[in-house]
Amino acid sequence: MKRSNRQDGSYMKNEYRILPETPYPLGCLQQGNDLHFSAVYHGGRECGICLYKRKTSRRQLILFDEQYRSGSIYSVQISDAAADFDSYMIYEDGVLRCDPYAQRIYGLEKWGRAVPEEELRCGFGTEPLRPLHRRMHIPYEKSFLYCLHVRGYSKSPSSGIPESLRGTFRGLEEKITYLKSLGVTAVELMPVYEMQSAELPRRAGLPDDKASAGTPAVSEKDAATYLISENGSIRSSETQKKKINFWGYTGGYYFTPRAAFCADPQNPDTEFLHMVHAFHDAGMEVILQFYFPEEITPQYILDVLRFWVSRYEIDGIHLKGAQIPDQMIAQDPLLSEIKIMDYGFDYDRIYGRNRSTPPFRTLAEYRDDFLYIARRFLKGDDNTLNTFLNAMHLNAADHGTINYVCNYDGLRLADLVSYEHKHNEQNGESNNDGLDDNCSWNCGVEGPSRKRSVCQLRSRQIRNILTMLFLSQGTPMLFGGDEFGNSQNGNNNPYCQDNATGWIDWNAVKQHEELLSYVRFLSDLRSSYPLFHQTKPFRLMDYKACGYPDFSYHGMEAWRPDLSNYSHSIGMLYCGFYTQETEDHSFFYIAYNMHWKPVTFALPRLPEGMKWYLLSDTAAANQEEKPLLLQHQGQVFCDARTVCIYIGKGSCKMPALEKRQSF
Repeated sequence: MKRSNRQDGSYMKNEYRILPETPYPLGCLQQGNDLHFSAVYHGGRECGICLYKRKTSRRQLILFDEQYRSGSIYSVQISDAAADFDSYMIYEDGVLRCDPYAQRIYGLEKWGRAVPEEELRCGFGTEPLRPLHRRMHIPYEKSFLYCLHVRGYSKSPSSGIPESLRGTFRGLEEKITYLKSLGVTAVELMPVYEMQSAELPRRAGLPDDKASAGTPAVSEKDAATYLISENGSIRSSETQKKKINFWGYTGGYYFTPRAAFCADPQNPDTEFLHMVHAFHDAGMEVILQFYFPEEITPQYILDVLRFWVSRYEIDGIHLKGAQIPDQMIAQDPLLSEIKIMDYGFDYDRIYGRNRSTPPFRTLAEYRDDFLYIARRFLKGDDNTLNTFLNAMHLNAADHGTINYVCNYDGLRLADLVSYEHKHNEQNGESNNDGLDDNCSWNCGVEGPSRKRSVCQLRSRQIRNILTMLFLSQGTPMLFGGDEFGNSQNGNNNPYCQDNATGWIDWNAVKQHEELLSYVRFLSDLRSSYPLFHQTKPFRLMDYKACGYPDFSYHGMEAWRPDLSNYSHSIGMLYCGFYTQETEDHSFFYIAYNMHWKPVTFALPRLPEGMKWYLLSDTAAANQEEKPLLLQHQGQVFCDARTVCIYIGKGSCKMPALEKRQSF
């Protein structure tokens, strides 16, 4: 073991016993009073670890010999050191840097504080907690995802959460009962790993190859926020207001939950795990988003995901970033039973060309296709009906499909029907940021309106598109607050808005109680009837010889839909005979009329003993089951820009049940 040859007195003399250690796991773990340290170095002339004395600023520098090296990894056991030191940094050629595998980062507790990396310290990890095997394993077809930002969801005083818990994991636990009432089966959290919220540029003179793989990336706009003076100190720019990376889509310190999201910043691992267990106890899954910049290696990404799955028992991951090693992740044995979401996978390489249906669908595509198709159909655009039909029944046997009409980026659902143009002036970029094409329609007035006809139409349009979402065959995802009309005042890119714009306004609940009730109705309808969440795609044919196809299209005449480019109306019939024999065999007919004029639909004739009932009408905000008085030849009236849900029920049994052949 090398001794430090420095004579400046800044480091203490090494008096600890150093022993060789196995290279994995990486990081610094405390076991008893010993420290087990392992890290990747970049080929410097000297390397080691710098330990910080408890309650003082004194440092112990320990340099490594070649005997402790395996490839690019140096690993040691430092005996009887844990009682004397409370933090560390990686040392290489005179430079101190954070350990990308550190399970605790000291110095980032304050939200929005700009902290140079040399002011940070890494805390010691502990042995991974023993898994409790609490994962729900809820299949995609039975899932209802709810995406949110931990801080933004509960930070507003209107949340009703105690002030000390707002914007934290503990604060999110306070909303579990509410989420349960919506029928949510999984919360999807925007990035919750440790990071700089006010990002800094790289220190001058530090080569790229010496930067930690976990060091937060700096965007061009954030780098312009800070200036480096001649002595190396960092100060805020006098000409540009500091911005906060509120969303958190940047690199970070991936092995520790974010202290700024904790009611007790000193114990982020304990608080986060407590939250996960609270959701599991309520029967809900926890899915985490991870953003990985292009420079992060596939092996590091795998190490990060394995760590969160094994230590915190999360139920799924949503991958974001460039060059994600999807195949490695999908085929990793430890990740074989958790949900894995991305914007597409090479299924032939993952499953093999002669792939068979996996017993549990772990992979799911999280794409914007449904969002744009549903929005265009909602507006009444031409040439949209056929793509809308495909999107509504898109379903795959070997992977899930996540459908959503709004996400964290883009307009909120309430703003989608209130604004035709983005209003991002508050971001300080002259309204040049964010998407220009939102496929939105303001219903005649840009922004807030008190005009009754405009408000009624907006409410109807929201119910219309929510009906499309929940009755599609894919897994519905709702962004937090959209279920009760939360607005961002037309801002479609509030990445830097750690304020009322980026926070959920819970006062909107009282203003939109009918909307919230309708979301609960749709959620319950979907979960109660398997027709709306099949495990396999519809065949659009009568393969059970029961007299009806499993799924069919209709129009002003039964069995004769208008599929022309200028059609804006369609009827969808779900045959209840294609459910399991022990399940409800009710039929459903959904009439979608996105035309600006009323349309008359012809309901198909039901089997003897069954009758049609009106279950819901978005024009009347009505979710009461009513007997249907059919017009001439079974015709029903559907108002302009309206969706009606009909249920066919009665005492009829499935035809020829004993002779029916299953396929």
